[in-house]
Amino acid sequence: MNVRSITDHVKYCGVNDRSKALFENLWQMPFGVSYNSYMVRGSKASALIDGCEVAHDNDYSAHVLEALEGTNPDFLVVNHVEPDHTGAVPMLHCLFPDMKIVGNAKTVDMLKGFYGLSDDCFVTVADGESLSLGDITLQFYLAPMVHWPETMVTYVPEEGVLFSGDAFGCFGALDGAVIDDAMDGIDRYFDEAYRYYGCIVAKYGRFVQNAIKKTSALDIKIICSTHGPVWRSNVSRIVEQYSRMASWQGDKGVVIAYGSMYGHTAAMAETLAAMLAERGVRTIRMHDLSYAQKGSVLADVMRYDTLVVASPTYNGELFPPVASFVSALIERGIENRTVGVMGSYSWGPMAAKKLAAAFDGSKVSVLAPSPMLRQNLLSEVESDIEALADAIVATL
Repeated sequence: MNVRSITDHVKYCGVNDRSKALFENLWQMPFGVSYNSYMVRGSKASALIDGCEVAHDNDYSAHVLEALEGTNPDFLVVNHVEPDHTGAVPMLHCLFPDMKIVGNAKTVDMLKGFYGLSDDCFVTVADGESLSLGDITLQFYLAPMVHWPETMVTYVPEEGVLFSGDAFGCFGALDGAVIDDAMDGIDRYFDEAYRYYGCIVAKYGRFVQNAIKKTSALDIKIICSTHGPVWRSNVSRIVEQYSRMASWQGDKGVVIAYGSMYGHTAAMAETLAAMLAERGVRTIRMHDLSYAQKGSVLADVMRYDTLVVASPTYNGELFPPVASFVSALIERGIENRTVGVMGSYSWGPMAAKKLAAAFDGSKVSVLAPSPMLRQNLLSEVESDIEALADAIVATL
């Protein structure tokens, strides 16, 4: 019952992880994650597509054996080498020593490095090449830097199935059903796609756009990614969302991300939010960066087109949680955003200046003014906060 049919020739045999605290030992996953693997069976041969993390070898091997129905796989196609998809490779190699591992040249090199496999384990494919399984064909297309350099996708033209690797994936374990149109509440996976993309993929938007363009000529009826639901009824929606994220197109809304030591910078953020609401702004998302999950904040930044960052001055620099957040934005190449900055200080008015300087060179529009709160004299800067609110509203 853990194996589900996707098409006449494709079965799902992945696993869920609801207990892992941090993805990549870095990103919180409040709803878990799935590691998706698939079995493609043709009239003459069969192929596993992608694997799972080593911690799930027991469950995963049982799913694979169930999908095989007493046969052995001829091939394992590795679209992406990251260990959350290949940790099970040594186990699979022991179970099926005659199974060939299919990947491009970079894939082969990486798998040798991770798992000590020998040359005779591999079938190396190039961009556009194909592999026949009899009445089913696997076509391979390189999609480098989505989000590793070896990444490729695999397409089954007879059934219009794209095995997309991490592309079009999302956080969130699968609750019984694995296909999007067999489950309620599908919007939560689109929400988790913002989190996943912001955490994992955002730096590589240009390459995501290239991959979308490269596969646009294919007749894609089903997308089987390595994380999240199988997309069947929502193919165009998830492709559109990824396209918008890759080009930093945001919905109308304001994200206010701030740090505050003693509540004074928080008071600025709350004042700005109230002023925006009074001016009719309905979509406002606030995050205290000392407490918020960074992935949740990045998800909102990916989703909405306006960002305000506020920080106290700390040792003449930005408050560390704010500095870490801004660094993450710059690392991901933030662009096409309207940005406001606010700061506070006791004796050295540096925070707003440091924030504005941090965005120098980024393809964002930094609004004026940049309110700077001295000590707890909020009344002195209320007019500047009001002017910033007016400037934000004018862009929405």
